[in-house]
Amino acid sequence: MLTDLQRKKLTGYFRLYDVNGDNRTGPEDFDRVVENVRILHDLATYSPRHEALRDGFRRRWESLRTSADADHDGSVDLAEWLGYWDHVIETPELYEAEVNTLAAQLFETFDKDEDGVLGADEFCDFYGVYGLPSALARRVFLDLDVDGDAVISEVELMNMVHEFYRSTDPNAPGNQLFGPVE
Repeated sequence: MLTDLQRKKLTGYFRLYDVNGDNRTGPEDFDRVVENVRILHDLATYSPRHEALRDGFRRRWESLRTSADADHDGSVDLAEWLGYWDHVIETPELYEAEVNTLAAQLFETFDKDEDGVLGADEFCDFYGVYGLPSALARRVFLDLDVDGDAVISEVELMNMVHEFYRSTDPNAPGNQLFGPVE
């Protein structure tokens, strides 16, 4: 069962997709993120990289819809989202697959210079495609860069993802991975 802190974090994560505030997320919300990434990377529409990106996000949406859309209305509301993540967090093999996929997708998408780490600008790009402000991204980046080396490695990101989903410590840096916890 999700703790209050997990519910808050996951609700914030849900809100990144629910741009219009209708308490639902659907394929159009995932398509919006893809379009923002396409623009960020200056990818031509329907280029092989754009198609691969779009296909990856569509697979993630379909997986979410299949697993979480309990009322079969073609969208996932907040209650369904929280139920889905409760199940994922409580199922070790599903959790590991989800976390590994998420971390790999974040790195592949936002490590623009392909140096194996995320710098502050790349982290700002990550926040930007979800509509979060650059100033917030820079502040959170400093909190997430726990060793102070001005980059977030893949291992550090993986630790942050685990903190985001599983930490019960309200001061854990990873809680902010998808924005402030309110």
